[in-house]
Amino acid sequence: MCDILFLVASYGTGHMKVALALQSAILTLNPGLNTKVVDFIELIDPYLNEISRWIFMMILRYYPSLWGRFFKKTENISIDSFRHNFLNVLGSEKLVDLLEREKPRVIVCTYPIQVGVLSRLKRLNIINIPVVSVVTDIAVHSFWLHPYVDLYIVANEMAKEILISKGVPHYKVADAGIPIEPKFAEPFDREKAFDIFGLRRDLPVVSAMMGGYALESKLVEIVEVLMGIDFPFQGVVVTGRNEKLKKVLLEKLRGRDHIRVFGYIEYNRELFGISNVLITKAGAVTISEALAMETPMILYGVIPGHEEENAQFLLKNNSALIAYNPLELREKIKLLLTDDKTVKMIKDSARRIKKPNSATEGAKLILNLFKSR
Repeated sequence: MCDILFLVASYGTGHMKVALALQSAILTLNPGLNTKVVDFIELIDPYLNEISRWIFMMILRYYPSLWGRFFKKTENISIDSFRHNFLNVLGSEKLVDLLEREKPRVIVCTYPIQVGVLSRLKRLNIINIPVVSVVTDIAVHSFWLHPYVDLYIVANEMAKEILISKGVPHYKVADAGIPIEPKFAEPFDREKAFDIFGLRRDLPVVSAMMGGYALESKLVEIVEVLMGIDFPFQGVVVTGRNEKLKKVLLEKLRGRDHIRVFGYIEYNRELFGISNVLITKAGAVTISEALAMETPMILYGVIPGHEEENAQFLLKNNSALIAYNPLELREKIKLLLTDDKTVKMIKDSARRIKKPNSATEGAKLILNLFKSR
């Protein structure tokens, strides 16, 4: 049994990171609670989880425009559409079994499919449990919108206004921010951070992080750009859990000790805190973490669809630069390492829109709902 149940999905790492950030903040505020994180698609069928993740990764790697078209085409579909109705019955029986076993007092969702399933179960009076929908992108896609959601936690005021314009009551929407680990609101040891990554204190740091396996070709492009830079700097390239790519890049960078390659790391805060430039795609969690650290970003390899919306938000607020090819990337890196005015503009913007306390604020909202039961 648990007090608060988190339902996630493993399409990328962001949905899980958001759930874990909220879980950590909730347990800090109320250590006596029993919380549980469950992968909803894994619950339905482990094989379905594996094959659907593989298909999703292949689409992003080889046919990203296809994903972009799907995202746009379904962005404003009705909640009564065939797509919604089809997805809303997915895994219902197994989910009901889980809820009967765990008996949660609040359910928190960080992926939209389970939001629709739960909303349908509430409509049919099969369950009567508060549902929190934590929107894990700056854009609010129609798949997140369902009538029986008790609370939406969204990235910012713009996202809140979008939901309200689509008929969601204002009291059900909180712009607490995309939840990131509570440590991003705390000071960090800068000297220790340089030691963690084996970096010098007297040279600027350019870091690169693309996330997952889908965009490994873009990370190779970034490394090739870094290899061609002829002014003093040091680089940190993060390949995540892609050990094969890590080996390829280490071989490629043999003899270039000023560019270091790491696999999965637990030190995003420290890395972003000492980076003069972060090159990344526009994943919502990564950019939220970078904003919290006021790290100048260059967006590269942005995935069509949800990440385009994230990127547009940053660009509109002068919180990042964007590059569309290796030549532009090289120019933007040089700009951020030499133009103090541009760096100040980006840092000032980040300071204005960042939400480092997002997990704690989100946790308070969830606990208020929990206490009302």
